[in-house]
Amino acid sequence: LKIVLFCLIFVLNLSVHASLPSVISAENLLTHQKTTLSTKLTDKKGLVLIFMSAKCPCSDSHVPLIKKLATTYKDFKFSVIHSNLDETRLASEQYFKKANFNFEVLEDSKTQIADLLGAYKTPHAFVFNPQGEILYQGGVTNSSNAANADEFFLDNALSDISKGQKVRTAEGRTLGCVILRQSEIK
Repeated sequence: LKIVLFCLIFVLNLSVHASLPSVISAENLLTHQKTTLSTKLTDKKGLVLIFMSAKCPCSDSHVPLIKKLATTYKDFKFSVIHSNLDETRLASEQYFKKANFNFEVLEDSKTQIADLLGAYKTPHAFVFNPQGEILYQGGVTNSSNAANADEFFLDNALSDISKGQKVRTAEGRTLGCVILRQSEIK
């Protein structure tokens, strides 16, 4: 019943994306500085938010691909969001330092960003256009292990947007580890 209710809340949450704030505030996990992230951009083709975990093997398997996408699609702003409350701050900092992303990693210490967007698993990606509308949301690939993927949802979405085309798959299935909220930690 708990899973059914959470899924229902998740589905209902998808319909409220129009009310997303234009600015999201969070702390940069690696620099410990407060930062604001605009979902509306004037200098980029869009914003890519990817929820990731420090201990999820599914999330970890996608790190090289995500780094490659950020290099390939330089006209998009990339940010990682870390929301898993069952992971210690120290372990998360160490993991993301080692991952060496060339973009910011934001700490969602109360899962407010995950709750707002309806992020449920890691990795879970969201692509916003410059007006702040979600053009894609879901898995980075169609596999929990990037090496086994044969569909690359996030890459396809970014390619479509870059070419001025409608995103061919606006929502891809998210496979990975559940983002644990405070009420789910025992």
